[in-house]
Amino acid sequence: MSKTMKITNKILQSIKNDISDECIIYLSGPSSLKTPEKILRTNSIIAVNGSVGFLQNNNIPVFAYIVCDGSYFENNKSLFFKYSSYSKYTFISPNVFNRASPSEKEKLLNSCFIMKDLCKSRGGPGRKVRYAIKSLIYKEVFIKCSYSRKVKTIGFSTDISYGQFGSATVAFTALQLAITLKFKNIYFSGLDMKGKCQRFYKEEIPQPTSLPQDFDLILESFSFLMQKSYGNIYNFSEETAIPYEVIPFINVNTI
Repeated sequence: MSKTMKITNKILQSIKNDISDECIIYLSGPSSLKTPEKILRTNSIIAVNGSVGFLQNNNIPVFAYIVCDGSYFENNKSLFFKYSSYSKYTFISPNVFNRASPSEKEKLLNSCFIMKDLCKSRGGPGRKVRYAIKSLIYKEVFIKCSYSRKVKTIGFSTDISYGQFGSATVAFTALQLAITLKFKNIYFSGLDMKGKCQRFYKEEIPQPTSLPQDFDLILESFSFLMQKSYGNIYNFSEETAIPYEVIPFINVNTI
């Protein structure tokens, strides 16, 4: 791959030639293990963090790998590079890139797409004006920003060449990528976020999770996106904290 791994409309169009009609966003929640392998093998998979391990161990192809948490990269570097090599495309956040050593940055530049951050996490008068202008100029960008610096900003992009909004969970970033690629149907596997928010896999160094503390922001972000009705988006999980009024449930055995 070339050293200029920029996300452009031309690149995205090329990537679209590799996809199936439907996409499974394969997350870290325990319910991911309930998704039948035959379903995983017949759809394009966007996997995150350590969830690729199960797929690789079972020779299930991974279309795209996404890591946004710099601490995950820092504490699981060997796994990251192993999973990145296994996946067809890898997308990372600036937070991941900034945690890398100079030699690692060179490797990341040659093998990964670095997604820009869409906006800052807090509001404020200046940011509200700037983000309103950005939303007017770029029809693919949606930002909800308060005049108050105490209120968290939410947003999303339907074209990640303009950037993405993390919303404290890589699941939200993965959804923006799936929407950008215009899959006919998008299914979440492992979107649980319940209890202690445990992962179904082991890590080299176990990562703490902020999902319980960030849940209100996450739910508001998903609700904001779903109100815009971008495609058919469903949740396989029978154990999710995300209300089905926000992301509808679908039985995995019916697809």
